[in-house]
Amino acid sequence: MLNREEKVEKLRSEKFEFDFCIGGGSSLSRNNEQNERLIWESFINGDEDSLIYIYRNYANILFRYARQFTSRNEYIRDCIQELFYELIDRRSKLSKVDSIKGYLFVSLKRKILKGIKKEEKIRFENEGFSLHLEQDNRSISTTVDDLDLGLIKQALKNLPVNQREIILLYFYEGLSYQDIAGVMGIKVRSARALAYRSLDSLQKELGPHKKQLLSILLSLCGGV
Repeated sequence: MLNREEKVEKLRSEKFEFDFCIGGGSSLSRNNEQNERLIWESFINGDEDSLIYIYRNYANILFRYARQFTSRNEYIRDCIQELFYELIDRRSKLSKVDSIKGYLFVSLKRKILKGIKKEEKIRFENEGFSLHLEQDNRSISTTVDDLDLGLIKQALKNLPVNQREIILLYFYEGLSYQDIAGVMGIKVRSARALAYRSLDSLQKELGPHKKQLLSILLSLCGGV
């Protein structure tokens, strides 16, 4: 029987390794919550195919999410690997979840922030959550010039930290309000109110071209 290190190495050797593609995403949609529950239950019951599925679908997404907190790629990679070590070690003791992505985001965020060096923690407190948008994420039918993208990035940068984070979690990652509440450590109704408030703030930041630029932003976020 393989130990935890061998299992993670097996995942990576079978071409399921991290490729760190910022534009990558899960094949799951919001309508597949039941499938996620079944996959997770199979995983905690010892099914190795479910472990492979989780790794294959979420390794890159976890990397992209962690990049909002730190630019230290090797540190992120180590945290994600350690997270999967812990999942393997504790699988029989894990509880059922409705959203695999939500659970992984909560776990990785806690691990990332706990291990960040003191000087980087100070930088994070000053600058906060950085929402990275890459042009590779745009849809084929959408034309985004550098000026529009620059205006969107500046508008996002002007938002408070928690508003930036919820825009990524809801519009980009497609998490439910319940999952967002878990990731951000707030109540569900607070998550819903924050999402509305963040969108309103963003529209104000985008100014007279808010309809056009907001449409572009949503297309960059996958049209969620």
